[in-house]
Amino acid sequence: MIANYDFGPKAPDIKLLQNVANVGAIASAPFIAAAGPQFLSGEDLPHLNKIFEGSQYRKWQSFRDSEDARYVGLTIPRFLLRLPYNPESKPVKAFNYEEKVRASHDYLWGNTAYAFATRLTDSFAKYRWCTIDNGAVEDLPLHQYETKTGEIKTQIPTEVLISEQREYELAEQGFIPLTMRNKDSAVFYSANSVQKPKFFGTSQEGKESEINYKLGTQLPYMFIINRLTHYIAKMLQREKIESEKERADLEIRLNQWIGQYVSDARSHKQPLKAAKILVEEVEPSLYRIHIKVRPNLKQKDFTFSLEYQF
Repeated sequence: MIANYDFGPKAPDIKLLQNVANVGAIASAPFIAAAGPQFLSGEDLPHLNKIFEGSQYRKWQSFRDSEDARYVGLTIPRFLLRLPYNPESKPVKAFNYEEKVRASHDYLWGNTAYAFATRLTDSFAKYRWCTIDNGAVEDLPLHQYETKTGEIKTQIPTEVLISEQREYELAEQGFIPLTMRNKDSAVFYSANSVQKPKFFGTSQEGKESEINYKLGTQLPYMFIINRLTHYIAKMLQREKIESEKERADLEIRLNQWIGQYVSDARSHKQPLKAAKILVEEVEPSLYRIHIKVRPNLKQKDFTFSLEYQF
C-alpha cells in the first residue's frame, strides 16, 4: 500500500500508524508512506540519535517495538517533483508564466513514497517479485538559478542532503532515506521497516537470532514472504485446495508448488534458497500453515529463515 501521507511523532499520528500496521499485518501488505518535515529538520541530523531519545519520541519508540511495525515503512526526505515554471526551461503551454522561487519551501516537493514505489514496480515488472535489486531513482530535476551576486547555484532534487553516515543512522532509526548519488539521481540504499531490531544476548545462538530478527524487519524480505502468503491464499480459495481433507496431501501439494521458486543459484525470479511448508490441522478441515523460507539474496555470510503463520 503506497500512501500519499506524511506522519509526525505525535500521538494521533502514531495511533493511526498502529491501526494501519494492524491492517497491513492482516492483509499481508506493507504500508509505505513518508516521515514528514515535522519529524525532524535538517538541523537535527548531526544529533540524530540523541534527538530520538527525547520524550517527544516515546510513542514512536513504543510503536517501533510492536510486532506489526514491520508492516510500515516511512520514506524521507521529500524530493523535487518538477522544475519551477519558466518560459525557457519549464514553459506553461496555455500562457506565459514564470514561477518565483525565493526559498526551499517555494519548490514543489513530493512524497518520497512514490519514488520508492517506482523501485518496487520496476523490480516486479522484471522479476515478478519486489526484491528491489536497484534502488536508484534516475533523471531527477535539477534547478539552476542565478543569485543576486551573479553566482550560479543548483537546487538538488532532495529537500535535505543526506550523507552516507546519516543514511545509515536514519535507517537504524526506522526510516527509508533517499540519498543523493550523482547530480540528477538519488538512491535508496536500504529499505527497513520502522520495526526496531531486538537484542537476544551475546551467545552464538543469541547473535544468530538477532541477525534473523533484524533481517525480518527489512522490507525486501517482507515483500517475499507476503507475496508467498498471497499465492497460498489464492490457491486455497480459488483452486479450492481446502477441499482436500488429508493434511499430508495438502502439505505435499503446497511444498511441490513452492519448489518452483527455490534455486541454489542466485536468481531474482527464484528468490528462495530453501523453503518448507508445514500444515497443522487445528480442527477438522481447518488448517494452520507455517511457511519457512531462506531468501536467496546477498546478505554477507549470514543465512536466515522467515516464518509466517495463518
